[in-house]
Amino acid sequence: MSFSTLRRITVAAAAIAALTLTGCSAAGNDAAASGGKSAEGVSISLSNGFVNGWRLTLINKFEEEAKKLQKDGIVSEFNTVNAPGENSATEQASQIRSLVLQNPDVLMVIPASSTALVPAVEEACDAGITVIVLDADMDAPCATIVRNAYDQWGEVSLQPALDAIDGTGNIVINRGVIGSQPEEEFHARQLEILKDYPDVTVAAEVNGYCDSSTAQKEIVGVLGSLPDIAAVPGCIGGMGVVQAFESAGRELPVVVFDTDGKSLQFWKDKAIENGSFAALTDPGQAVAAIYVALAVLDGKDVPDEIVLPLLQIEQADLDYWLGELDSDEYAAYPWDKASVEAAIEAAAAGDDAEAPAIN
Repeated sequence: MSFSTLRRITVAAAAIAALTLTGCSAAGNDAAASGGKSAEGVSISLSNGFVNGWRLTLINKFEEEAKKLQKDGIVSEFNTVNAPGENSATEQASQIRSLVLQNPDVLMVIPASSTALVPAVEEACDAGITVIVLDADMDAPCATIVRNAYDQWGEVSLQPALDAIDGTGNIVINRGVIGSQPEEEFHARQLEILKDYPDVTVAAEVNGYCDSSTAQKEIVGVLGSLPDIAAVPGCIGGMGVVQAFESAGRELPVVVFDTDGKSLQFWKDKAIENGSFAALTDPGQAVAAIYVALAVLDGKDVPDEIVLPLLQIEQADLDYWLGELDSDEYAAYPWDKASVEAAIEAAAAGDDAEAPAIN
């Protein structure tokens, strides 16, 4: 997710983390029969570094779309393999090499490490497999990258809060996984934006690790010494931040909520209408990655990197998303072939990709 080492509550036991979920074979591999690849009868494997709620939504979206394409004969078989352990690059590298031996047409990788897994990814490419790297930047020219931009996430996690407080007041920055490359990009963009807001004072920074419970604990630890706080922008955790301020009897600041059903329902039930919002990376990128892979197999001119928009939810969007999500499910853009083709064209032209419309 989002951050490759993002600390959220792990929602699967070790047995589930090692589980392989395989789609039933529905059609022969026409590409193999003809001696070449095409976007028909395609086998796809997804290698995932660890399991949390956001990743489970991503996996579910991947499998739902793969099943639809399987019925149409575009996908012959698919499987998801979750590496054992807690985001171990060594274990995932071994997993990837085992998948390569199965010779899928497409290997999708959500890497535990953007550096340590480069050799394994290159081995897959050398075996003639089309490789798509998800949710990470990786120096592996043979692979196609499909991801959100972490610097853009830094922007959309801050700018709406600054707008809501009219560019003045005290704020607390809620940091992500400090020391990670994604968080460095995330935070650097925040600091860049804040240079243009001289009337905004950063009263404190907390290490919320993009986790609501951790954010609550961190805010509780510093809140007693802080002045009035207008906003707590940064890496989600809004539900925990609100609970910390409520416990202290303080006026609620503008916060950034997670995009899961539980957090959005909390936001609505509390009737928080002070400009708070939700912003997070998009688990729907797994669906986009399928169509990117199919485009590559079709021989289309696909850029080496497809950067997709962050998922943002405003107050006015709450009813739509709450009608779509289960409690533990994360919001995901409804990517399809047409919207992904438009994103590929935008990337080729050097333009920003647009999110698919929601109803």
